[in-house]
Amino acid sequence: MNSLLSRSLSIVFTTLLLTACSGVRDNSAKPYTYHAEHSIAWNISNASGMDPFSDAQVSHSQSEMFSRTDYDFTFPIVENDKLNEASLPLTPLLQYRPTSMGVEEWQTDAILAWIPTELAPTPEAASLLLSDKIESAVLATLKESKRKHGDVRKGEGYNDWLGKYVFQINKPRYLVVKFADKDTGCELPKNKYYDPASQNSPTCGFYTSFHDAEKIVRTPDFIGVNATGKSYLVRHDGLNGSHLSPVFINSAGQSDAKNQRMNYAFMQQVSRHLPAWVMIYLSPKEDKGLPAVVLQQGKVHFFFREK
Repeated sequence: MNSLLSRSLSIVFTTLLLTACSGVRDNSAKPYTYHAEHSIAWNISNASGMDPFSDAQVSHSQSEMFSRTDYDFTFPIVENDKLNEASLPLTPLLQYRPTSMGVEEWQTDAILAWIPTELAPTPEAASLLLSDKIESAVLATLKESKRKHGDVRKGEGYNDWLGKYVFQINKPRYLVVKFADKDTGCELPKNKYYDPASQNSPTCGFYTSFHDAEKIVRTPDFIGVNATGKSYLVRHDGLNGSHLSPVFINSAGQSDAKNQRMNYAFMQQVSRHLPAWVMIYLSPKEDKGLPAVVLQQGKVHFFFREK
């Protein structure tokens, strides 16, 4: 009995080990089928593999307005001639979708990326390219807004033997850029390491983490044509999902609703400096009056469909 159990465990272990070491999977033979009855935002999130947020049902006239991609999240609103909350309220997009006991993928912010395979020979090289692109976009945004930033911290996260070979968690990557902002009371950190004394102080910073791609997919049409027609997929779902933290925390004299609007504005500005194959998914903050969106090169894709 013990011998049989030992052999069974050995087979399971070997299978797991070989699976974990098998490298990136090429799933590019099957193209993504676009669902015309849904929004482009829904299709983007669905193509990434995550459980997509639902489309709000809106009237024909509202559909025409929300189909525009030039919505401006700049906050506070400074130009009344742009499409923004002053000219197009977001209330019709708020759905107040019920949630389960656990956190679902559509409830958290994330990076979604389809990295063209001609730009990187391996998943590791693709991750480094993605990290560089995001870093450049964040620094360009800070330069435009005349905010000073601290040291850029980026690299590989911790992944132990159990995570790698049993749970098949790919190598994690992270990027952190902290910055000063006079309107929110954020100052540059005096200590590069965590300081418990400052945990309740205003904090401004960009933090994201993601994992090396597990698979190569056919590049979706909404990304655009690339030389190979294939892309490394950096996803949001599962143990290898990406993560994006709030930018403004404990802002001085700012309500949570204002913090969230500033976060949307900052992310849209970052998105303008990213290539079309990197997208930012912002989960719904409906208690603050903000819907879920996908940002692509500064363009805003809402989750909606016509009734």
